[in-house]
Amino acid sequence: MSSQTLLMKFKDKDTPNTVTRSSVKAMAEILGFNETQLINYALAKLREQVMPSMPAPTPDLSPAALQAIRERFEAHEVGYKPTRSLIDGL
Repeated sequence: MSSQTLLMKFKDKDTPNTVTRSSVKAMAEILGFNETQLINYALAKLREQVMPSMPAPTPDLSPAALQAIRERFEAHEVGYKPTRSLIDGL
């Protein structure tokens, strides 16, 4: 596991380009992530939009684990239509 860290300073209010700590905590809770996992997830989603030709890494997961991930995505992304899903090829 990498030991690289990044200090993040939060803003006092949410804007189109900033986020508050309370919003991060709320999103993490909704998705069942901790704050670090949420930030990594959000940056991975942004990477898809900014660098779409970069292949997303595919983890080696059991069929049961993949099904659990798909169910979690379906429950939290109602109405969301990704341009390229991380779980489509799994």
